[in-house]
Amino acid sequence: MFKGTTPPEVKLLLQDLMKDIDKKEVFIGCSGNFTTDKLVAGLGFKVHSNDVSLYSKLISDILLGTDTEVTVTNQELAAIFDQWEETPYKKLVQVMFAMRLSDFKDKRNDYECFMYEAFTSKGLSYYQNTCEKLAKGAFNFQIADFAFCDFLDFLKSKQGKGVGISFPPTYKAGYERIFKFVEECFAYEHAQYNVFDPKQGETIFAQLLEEDENVIYSDRDWPNLHQWLIGKCVIGSGKRPVFMYSSVHRDKRYFIDKCRLIKASKYKVLDVDYQFTKDTKITVECCPVSDINYFKAFYMSNKVDYSTGGDLGIVFLADGRAFGFLSFSKQLSTIEEIFMQSDFVVNSETAKLSKLLIMLAKSADLRRLIARKMGNYYTRIKTTVYTDKAVSMKYRGAWQLIRRDKGKLMYGSEFEEKSFNEIYKLWLSKYKKTSSK
Repeated sequence: MFKGTTPPEVKLLLQDLMKDIDKKEVFIGCSGNFTTDKLVAGLGFKVHSNDVSLYSKLISDILLGTDTEVTVTNQELAAIFDQWEETPYKKLVQVMFAMRLSDFKDKRNDYECFMYEAFTSKGLSYYQNTCEKLAKGAFNFQIADFAFCDFLDFLKSKQGKGVGISFPPTYKAGYERIFKFVEECFAYEHAQYNVFDPKQGETIFAQLLEEDENVIYSDRDWPNLHQWLIGKCVIGSGKRPVFMYSSVHRDKRYFIDKCRLIKASKYKVLDVDYQFTKDTKITVECCPVSDINYFKAFYMSNKVDYSTGGDLGIVFLADGRAFGFLSFSKQLSTIEEIFMQSDFVVNSETAKLSKLLIMLAKSADLRRLIARKMGNYYTRIKTTVYTDKAVSMKYRGAWQLIRRDKGKLMYGSEFEEKSFNEIYKLWLSKYKKTSSK
């Protein structure tokens, strides 16, 4: 169980915002479980992390090879932990165990009593399973250092050196409530900090945004901060939207306020630092147009109409994770030529990923899949690119330019006889050497 996770929707916005940042040092206030730290490290930034919780301090120990002196003061937990062998994850998992147990520690009813006994009786298996999960890449990123101090002091101290990013607590004494049981069970040298009151956020955030380059998330819409408001994310029914305030790239806008009737897609997208190799397994699936609409809001221009995904949605996956999406319109197609209404890829460090998608779009495998779903065996594929430029670099060399009109280009291609695997190998040999950002 991890606390302090950046919502997936916010991660997508942050990836796009940060990809054009010139400064290569980032200061993360309130690192939590280091979701944001890992994301920006994957984008090539030198990351300076910060938090005041023991939980985050122990994660930093794993990343930096440091060690925090911690004593277990709860005798029941100490007896459980004595059965655990020494690993680099032991102290962290001890805290995670206590955090999980805190949900049932009061034993206010039969359910909590049962869960408490069941959880404590399986302490060893919890430890072994958690260590196994953590070893599978949870900490496969680097940070430069960790500041165990107040996040406001931390962000103010950088003084223009880099970009600050922070998602402060959303309610007063948030840390204290989450980690109350942890504080009762462990003794360690605490960080010095002031309890943050979100009611003062408007004034504090304004100072951070006025005086330096910072990106601040908040679950509150602060009217006096609207000059810095660049994004709004509705992250689910019953959850408060997240607002993004930024003093960098203030010309960008990310207002993702999805209809509450649109459900989140089941597909998990590819990690930004995923590396394509000869062993990568490329697969494809038909998907509802609602999935296309869902991801369009994250990965396509905010000038694009997200109201329709066409008649057929296609998702391409690498080792089971989505990296590219296509949609087709039957109404805009002819007997011989199918119209591709949209194509887009996820944010990635991999260069020419969009080129891979449009190469796969004209494969024999996709042609057969479309034929089964659309009831017609098309010989060609075409699309419209909205641009004032003379050519589209994405389609250039892969598709043919059919027509050039004011503000748009028409591209098309014959379907090929090559399979997904053949096209992927061709792309890998031609573009992989330039695929690092």
